[in-house]
Amino acid sequence: MKDLLKTAGGIVLAIAAVVAVLTLFRYIDRQPSVVLTNVCTPPCWYRIKPGEMNFTQVFETINAMEIVNADTISIEEDAETRPSEIFWAFQRPAEDSTGSVFFENDTAIAINILTVRSLTLGDLFERFGEPETYWAEFGTGENREYVEVALFYPAKGFVADVVIDIEYGTNYVEIESSTPVFRVSYFVPQMLDTLLETRILIDRPVNARKGSFQTWLGFGVISFER
Repeated sequence: MKDLLKTAGGIVLAIAAVVAVLTLFRYIDRQPSVVLTNVCTPPCWYRIKPGEMNFTQVFETINAMEIVNADTISIEEDAETRPSEIFWAFQRPAEDSTGSVFFENDTAIAINILTVRSLTLGDLFERFGEPETYWAEFGTGENREYVEVALFYPAKGFVADVVIDIEYGTNYVEIESSTPVFRVSYFVPQMLDTLLETRILIDRPVNARKGSFQTWLGFGVISFER
């Protein structure tokens, strides 16, 4: 019986060791977010330039990317059957989730990258500096309350969103360097006001928003309207 227990214990320890090694290699093998590996200046992303490129140019650029799963590329059209959005999923080595490019009159106007947990605000600020303003919106989900904070770089045509779960009944949230970035958007700076009338930059219907632009003062606690 003792020998059996020793054998079982040895197997458990061996499995734990394998899991630990695989986890370590997975961490070491993690790739930077495509937001950080992008070599062109916002609002350009991987040679896609909002305000300058048409649908065909954008489609060909995305289809040629090794980090894009070509089988997932899909196209949405508006009421006049003109392309309004290209959507895709990333594939390894990219750590990010999905991407979209939005169009108006056959011209790209904005790009959304769903980063989820592929980078933190600390990573983002080190690369792009700190934002000028932010917009906070309170939300509810299944058994949760949360705040979505959009950090705006209006002159650069760049927005970073974070989504933070909060305790029930609170009207403040703390933003830290380690806070994960949920989504990053690139847009034509001259179209900011127009895009704010859509859900591309702030994912909430205009008539349901309670937030307003506030000056970004750095990491720490910010309040919001419930």
